[in-house]
Parts: sequence; structure tokens; C-alpha cells
Amino acid sequence: MARLETRLIPAYGDFDLPEGGDVIHLDDDDMDNLRDAGVLIGIVDRGGELNVVLTERPKTMAKHPGQVAFPGGKVDPHDECPVDAALREANEEVGVEPEEVTLMGRSGLYLTRTGFRITPVIGLLPPDFVAKPDPHEVDDVFETPLSFLMNPANHEEKSVEWKGRRHRYFEMPHNGHYIWGVTAGVIRALYERLYCEEETI
Repeated sequence: MARLETRLIPAYGDFDLPEGGDVIHLDDDDMDNLRDAGVLIGIVDRGGELNVVLTERPKTMAKHPGQVAFPGGKVDPHDECPVDAALREANEEVGVEPEEVTLMGRSGLYLTRTGFRITPVIGLLPPDFVAKPDPHEVDDVFETPLSFLMNPANHEEKSVEWKGRRHRYFEMPHNGHYIWGVTAGVIRALYERLYCEEETI
């Protein structure tokens, strides 16, 4: 918790950490056409064990069916910023009440090959939080210990060739759930922010 308090940036404000993710795979046109999105890394204290709330997308979805994801989505016209989009989407997808989230801050922007500029928003959920999943948005809601996600021994590094380049990605399988791709990348970036960089904000 101390690291979250000192190594994140404020939830609201103009300051951003350096962009990460798939930056090296994006050309100027890709960068100009990125769409802003926000995801909520919701942390809930289950009696001393800090858990992170994750979802599994329906297998019927046209894009990324069945993948594990954070609650969140693209910024809509009525959203003030990606933080508001993350809170709105979390409410729609899993029943998180925005006013009950204690915002800890933001991690670095994560750019994806699929055209999104993702703002990871870290917030504490009430200890009695019970998910109310929207069946049209998610197939499953589950929790994974933060201690597992922040342990680099659980970050399995893989690579694949994409557009003539080797693309690195991470896998973090846990308790029957296959966490990989952008979700695992955001987790890895948060780990590096909290544990691999000495400066504080």
C-alpha cells in the first residue's frame, strides 16, 4: 500500500508517466489514431489478503472473446476523462459503485497494437464488495491475489512474430484462469512501476 501511495500519479490531473506497452510496434499513423480507454484495477481487502477484481469476457463477443480483462473500456463522449470511463464501465460490468471506490492513482499509459491508449486506474473497493456482473458484458468475475500478480516469478514471458517483429508478452495463469495479453502487460507494467523504479511522484 505504501508503494501504491508513493509511486502512482494522482487519479486526476494533467501529469502522465511515460507511455509503455506496444509503443515500439506503432507507427506515426497508429499513434495519431489511438482511442483513449480506462480500466479499473480494483483492489479489495479480504481479511488481510489483497485481491484484484478481474473479469472474463463472453465467448460470444466479436473482439477478444473469452479473454481475461480488467473492468473498463473506451472513453465515451460523455466521459470527462479515462478515469471516469473506467469507473463507469466498472459499474456497468461488475456493479462497482463509483462513489465507493477510494482512488489511489494512475499507473503509466499502456498503448496497444489494437489501437487503444489505456489509463490504468488503481482503486480500493469496499471489503464487503460483491460483484453484480452484467451477463451481456462478462461471463465471469473473479479475484486474484495482488501478491501473486506482483510476484515476477509468476510472469511467464513469451514472444510471437507480428508484422516482421518479435512481440513480447506475458502469461500469468492462476487458479484455472489464463491472464495474458494486454491485461498481463498492464499488470507487469504496474509491477515495474511499484518495484523496479526508485523515484517517487
